[in-house]
Amino acid sequence: MSRLTVLSLGLLILLAACQPAGEPQRSLPRFEPVAAGEDFPVQVPSSFASTRGWLVVAEDRTDPRSPEIRLPVAVVHNRSGRGGEPVLYLAGGPGASGLPAAAYPGAYPWLEDRDFIVFGQRGTASAQPALMCPEYRDAVSSGSDLADAVRQCRDRLTAAGIGVEHYHSPASVADLEDLRQVLEIESWNLYAVSYGTRLALSYARDHSASLRAMVLDSPLPPNAIYDDESAVNFEAALRAITTDCAAQPACAAAYPDLEARFFNRIEASTRAPFRMEGLAEPVTGADLAALIVLSSGRDVIAAPGRMDAVANLDPGIAGVMSRPRAASNLAWGMRLSVWCREALPFSDRSRRSQAGPALGGYESAAIRPELCAAWDVPPLGAEFIAPVVSEVPTLIVAGEFDPLTPPAWGLRAAETLANSRVVSVRGEAHGPTQQWGGDGCAMLMVGRFMETPEAMLSVAESELCVFARPAPQYAVPGAAE
Repeated sequence: MSRLTVLSLGLLILLAACQPAGEPQRSLPRFEPVAAGEDFPVQVPSSFASTRGWLVVAEDRTDPRSPEIRLPVAVVHNRSGRGGEPVLYLAGGPGASGLPAAAYPGAYPWLEDRDFIVFGQRGTASAQPALMCPEYRDAVSSGSDLADAVRQCRDRLTAAGIGVEHYHSPASVADLEDLRQVLEIESWNLYAVSYGTRLALSYARDHSASLRAMVLDSPLPPNAIYDDESAVNFEAALRAITTDCAAQPACAAAYPDLEARFFNRIEASTRAPFRMEGLAEPVTGADLAALIVLSSGRDVIAAPGRMDAVANLDPGIAGVMSRPRAASNLAWGMRLSVWCREALPFSDRSRRSQAGPALGGYESAAIRPELCAAWDVPPLGAEFIAPVVSEVPTLIVAGEFDPLTPPAWGLRAAETLANSRVVSVRGEAHGPTQQWGGDGCAMLMVGRFMETPEAMLSVAESELCVFARPAPQYAVPGAAE
């Protein structure tokens, strides 16, 4: 036996002696397939072959004694058996799991030739642990103190042994690379939506050699400072819709001079908040702006009518404003950990006690500064928000009227993505590839890109259905549904 072998064996014995009694030596990362009869968070239709299981990683990769966490994975296998590079889906949020996508694999056009991998990000629902915050949801519904609810949630999770500071984008990027390795995938494609695009870009920065191509739907690049720009982007989207409406005779006739009337109402309500019957608090310009929702193409079509109702102070808006509020079904702890570490700290909004002037003081921060103070996690280094430089073929898809991640952010991301193309989808808002009630055009374009990424980056606009889409037909009184 060589001296080196003896030393190695001695080291192994020493490591074994340091292992706590009764605790098996860990092998991380690892993939644990679903056992027979085991419950799993999502069911894949029986018409699709699939593999489901758990990616097991350390909560804190810098600590050898860190607790293990389990992240759900569903691999829907392609129909042809040809085995092209798989497509991994990254959902938005932050705080949304994305795992339900595995229940509807037929919606994704690449499954004929490529496996579809759906991954529950750390901290989200169905992951173990999940950073759910019922305290926050209850506080939103009851109107009680949100910062106190955030502190209660953090204290409860910390008491359960969860290190909330370990849930952020760089940790999720490391999870993705661990998943690629344990599944023994040489190269794959990323299909990402909203916050998921930030993960995809961060992955491209660290692991570009493992990427064949990326699709970024509604991009949120790390160098886009959401908390300083969101109110301005919202106002720009509203003004663009009023301009579009004015160019259509039916819309212009139904809502004459809409832009001036709507924004004059916002400004007047900002200067002098007013009372409305049925409401306990005075109405501000920011309250009125919040009545206009732009989450989908359907919302875009309805927007001129809603803006007209605000401009006229229709009595019905009081009923809308008096409805009980409800927090969305996100893992709010994960959202707080991500945003308070890597977004808000780099914004001017984090240093202001009040929101900016846009839209009458409409709140620009996704997570208000006092909530991040209550969550109390340290910021990441400033290098995280540097532009991502990559040559990976990338298709960037943006909704024309998206107030959350506007087309300008797609162009911003593309400045340092040497092999990319930005496509703005006419009449759409956020997440145009996932507007399942629409014409499906954007998703078909993504399917073609997954087949031949390089070719699709230079194909003529006349060959892409998104450029043939007509203007949105805005809802006007008396028009047929």
